[in-house]
Amino acid sequence: MTPGQSARRPAPEGARARIQRALKLSPLFERASRASSEAATAAGDLEVVPGGTLVVRQGAAPDALAVIGRGRARLERVAADGRVVPLGYRGAGDLLGEACLAHAPHAENGTAMEELELALIPVAVVDSLLAADPTLGAEVLSLLAARQRETEDRIESLLFRNVEGRLAEFLVRAADRWGVPSPKGTLIAAPLTHLEIAQSIGSTRETVTLTLGALRREGLLDVAGRRLVVRDREALAAR
Repeated sequence: MTPGQSARRPAPEGARARIQRALKLSPLFERASRASSEAATAAGDLEVVPGGTLVVRQGAAPDALAVIGRGRARLERVAADGRVVPLGYRGAGDLLGEACLAHAPHAENGTAMEELELALIPVAVVDSLLAADPTLGAEVLSLLAARQRETEDRIESLLFRNVEGRLAEFLVRAADRWGVPSPKGTLIAAPLTHLEIAQSIGSTRETVTLTLGALRREGLLDVAGRRLVVRDREALAAR
């Protein structure tokens, strides 16, 4: 992890309880032994960083595995020609800095989109837990397989779906990940801007704005303040 020292804030009261809560939200530690969870909690450090902070730096060597306890982070990769390739988002319970699991440099940048609470587990502790807990090792393999599938699905979508199809797919996944029930349907609680959506699906802000308007007129979407509401998930998924 690479947040700047000036961006760090003192760990709040009850830091251990917050670290424990973050680990409970993580699928990686969900099936880990009690001993592993307790060891990770005891060795972990809690950091709170403001939005806009670079918490993972592409090319840097990881020194800790981070579990997000609260907030969201945006993942991006900077190509050799300087272009920025959006890779997606991470939220509560998700990992940042999982390159440490393979002792490899970070392959992407991770930036806090809002105030981010992180439970940081040192690399040496993660290594010892993996060596002692076979269940945790199996969960790591599942995590890596899920990341590969996520990448393959993204490539398939970019190659074979038009903008409306990619946007519909993005909204369905956002509703599954960030959705909360509302009178109109499923409210996507994450404050996603049109530009962020456009970058994620390989389009332009203008095209996304027009396509969202068309989906609203068809009754598939609605808005609540600055949030999107999925009114008909099945119809949207079929686009």
